[in-house]
Amino acid sequence: MKPGIYHDISNADYHATSAINASFLKSWALYSPFQAKYGKNDISKLVADLGTATHSMTLQPELNLVEMSTEKTRATKAYKEHDARCVEEGKVLLPEKDYKMVEGLVNGVETEDGEVVGGLMGDPNCKKLLTEKDRVCEASIFCLDPGTGQLKKARPDIFSEKLGMMGDVKTCQDASPKKFGREIFMRGYHLQAAHYLLCAEEHGLKIKNWGFLAVSKTWPYPAHFHMLEDYVLDYAKNICREAYKEMKEAAETGVYDTRWPPFSKHDLPDYLDK
Repeated sequence: MKPGIYHDISNADYHATSAINASFLKSWALYSPFQAKYGKNDISKLVADLGTATHSMTLQPELNLVEMSTEKTRATKAYKEHDARCVEEGKVLLPEKDYKMVEGLVNGVETEDGEVVGGLMGDPNCKKLLTEKDRVCEASIFCLDPGTGQLKKARPDIFSEKLGMMGDVKTCQDASPKKFGREIFMRGYHLQAAHYLLCAEEHGLKIKNWGFLAVSKTWPYPAHFHMLEDYVLDYAKNICREAYKEMKEAAETGVYDTRWPPFSKHDLPDYLDK
């Protein structure tokens, strides 16, 4: 794949293209080269479908890529046949309960008093980015790393040069500043942000800021817009640059180690009475 910003590449074709992506980078930096090279990140079809549906209904609702089944369970023959047709058409099929949950994640839910609360569109900062006229969704960015010459790729959920902002939609158990703020660093989301921003910079995009559009998967689906301080992004970018160098060396030597010592000798942990 030649370096460039592509707007017509499917998600499947993007993932099929060999290049350094954010998932590989996070696994490398958070765990080890061994885990990044040989580990698998298998997720169930249900989880994958819910994630795809949420992104589709949030970022590209006009495409109508999510359908609702009248079947009460995924196990029926009718559901499986309908699901197969949707897969062929590049769509996602969800049972009614899951479909309505995704609708709530995006647009909020109506309370007994008739008030609409929650959802990504219910948060003013999330809504501002999601409705910005110049927004670009699901673009595929390919670039050569200036330090190593390796091909990198990124597929940001959304960005706006007018706002100078790139963002990623995240469903989570708790979108609160405290809980999701911890998840950002535990799950390496700050490294994802840095990788994407570096790819954007290498194409001259006027993007300096990053936002996580986080929404809780529990009713009534509160959402919150999370940003990272500039020095945090600089810190994460430096980790990325070092990781790219390590990847280059590993590709040349064929050595992908665990970074573990030859052996470990353990003492009683502090929580046990010594």
